[in-house]
Amino acid sequence: ILAQANLAQTIRVSVLFRSSWSVMAAVMDKVMPVVGGLLGLWAASKVLPVMYRWELIPGVGSPAYWERANKINYHHYSEGIVYSPYDTGDPIREMPPECAGKMYLRQKGGGWKLQSEM
Repeated sequence: ILAQANLAQTIRVSVLFRSSWSVMAAVMDKVMPVVGGLLGLWAASKVLPVMYRWELIPGVGSPAYWERANKINYHHYSEGIVYSPYDTGDPIREMPPECAGKMYLRQKGGGWKLQSEM
């Protein structure tokens, strides 16, 4: 009889824990998406300002970008200024020796060749 009482008590306790686990799982199903969304918003609030300043968002330019873009003068092509991807303030006026003969030219008959191959 004592063994049966212990067994019955064990079954009641396991049913109680099982029901509490299912309640906790149901609550977590509702809470965790909210926690994930809040975490995503926090991360976006830290990352997006940096992406904006560094012009990493396609189609969006920061005020610093537009200020600098308005100062670029593209009419120097006849004066021999080589455009560089890095703006140092003083334009490069001579072609670097490692670039000589590296122009990729389209052929009349189709296809492409380096200037040094012609």
